[in-house]
Amino acid sequence: MKGVVTTPQPWAAEVGAQVLEAGGNAFDAAVASAFMQWVWDPFMCGPAGMGVGQVFHAATGEHKVIDFNARAGSKVRSDMWAGDVKSRTEVSHLFVFDDWRNEVGHTSVMTPGSVAAMAEINRRWGTMPWGELLQPAIQQARAGIPVHPTLHDWFIMPPFAGQPDALQRIKATDECARVFLKKDGTLPRFGDVIGMSDMANTLDALARKGPREFYEGDLARAMADDILKNGGFVTYDDLSAYTPRIQEPLWGTYRDNRVATVRPSHSGMTLLQLFALVEPFELWKKQHGSADMLHVVAAAMSLAHRDRLEHNADPEFADVPVEKILSKKHIGEQRQRIREWRKGGTGAGVEAGHTTNVCATDEQGNMVALTHTLGWASGAVTPGLGFVYNNSMNLADPTPGRPNSIAPGKSRGSNMIPSMVFKDGKPFLAVGALGGAVIISAVFQVMQNVLDFGMTLTEATAAPRIHCEGGKVFAEARLRSDVETALEAKGHSVSREVFAYSPIQARSQAVMRRDDGSFDAGSDPRAGGGGVAYSQR
Repeated sequence: MKGVVTTPQPWAAEVGAQVLEAGGNAFDAAVASAFMQWVWDPFMCGPAGMGVGQVFHAATGEHKVIDFNARAGSKVRSDMWAGDVKSRTEVSHLFVFDDWRNEVGHTSVMTPGSVAAMAEINRRWGTMPWGELLQPAIQQARAGIPVHPTLHDWFIMPPFAGQPDALQRIKATDECARVFLKKDGTLPRFGDVIGMSDMANTLDALARKGPREFYEGDLARAMADDILKNGGFVTYDDLSAYTPRIQEPLWGTYRDNRVATVRPSHSGMTLLQLFALVEPFELWKKQHGSADMLHVVAAAMSLAHRDRLEHNADPEFADVPVEKILSKKHIGEQRQRIREWRKGGTGAGVEAGHTTNVCATDEQGNMVALTHTLGWASGAVTPGLGFVYNNSMNLADPTPGRPNSIAPGKSRGSNMIPSMVFKDGKPFLAVGALGGAVIISAVFQVMQNVLDFGMTLTEATAAPRIHCEGGKVFAEARLRSDVETALEAKGHSVSREVFAYSPIQARSQAVMRRDDGSFDAGSDPRAGGGGVAYSQR
């Protein structure tokens, strides 16, 4: 089947294209690619991860969001860490404990959802057998993975203040150190091959026994025993009770297009808020990258991110005022603030989360955008299983009574927003990204580059980008110095980086199906070149 797949990892995109060539559809391709991503980026994603996806099934018109965010284990208590927080990080406002209890080790783990989500996509919309889609990832895990640029960057990236570095994360458990470090206890280097045989065995068990093995079988029992033995909060009953939430998309408009995105606890409302804020300023009439354009974008980002930080949470546990935030009254008030913009503002800094994304479409008109992650990777590995657990507890508020406060079964706020653009009732563009809060800015700007400036997806994903959460405007080195000066004069504090393609900015992935049935795709060069793979048969 003809189609296209994009992922940050070229090897995963290639697997997706091979699935299309073997007769699978876009959903089969996305799931197989995600499995391969688990192997190639074991600190970005994996079986014990979480995320959210959006799917459109052309034959039936079915259009759903699959929310598979991680959920706090039943052993947590809302006040268990109250009073123990030492500080908040300057970047991302993460909660800092002396012992990193919410960042590394088994106490940072929430009940994972990634396996359940892949199974749901396969069951509802896939055409190929579950076990067959796992085979490329199993084979790759048995061969091991060489240290590639993205993985090497994760190894050497300096941590935020108050946070552990990669080596400290890996050494959080003896098993993680055994699997991923060299025998002398140091980090692998370029060219070194990391053995993944335990991961291969785990994936093989899932292929043979089915996805519920992860939640109800021997794998689940081993996971629960290990987590509880090491002070964690996820039980076997938590695993066996886990199912993804199947939801209707959250809708907005921009010009003549309808934008479909994801609901809280993910941040789709912030994307729709951005489009609503900027539309009357007619940015498509301004020069791309000009101070006049970027001033509006930066101010809108600042205002929208403040609302996200204050309100976004798990809607089953907190009142998230989506309708109020997107109301004409609130949007109108914020537009006026943009017109009267003055220097200053509050908000978090940027957040370079460890996440990944896959987008796929095919000749039938099926489309999928899937974002999945481990958070920042806990360093917790159950002996013999070979995969790293998520550390979703790091964004759970330890102070009771707040929207994101800790509670059994509760998800924490998420920045993931795999989104689609529709025209005449059909999707033609899907965009997702990896990178924490900067995901929102990336997805918005990629879509804007296409809808306002007619860029190809290669151009749209590579174009210079900014990010603002209420404080500084983070800009890449490609921002012109005169534009920087003009933005400062308009009341913004600009941090212009030394990177032409900044690691702070999110890594976006996008696919398009044109009216004539042809395809376009873009994979962000900030992810080491990324992967775009076309199937032509």
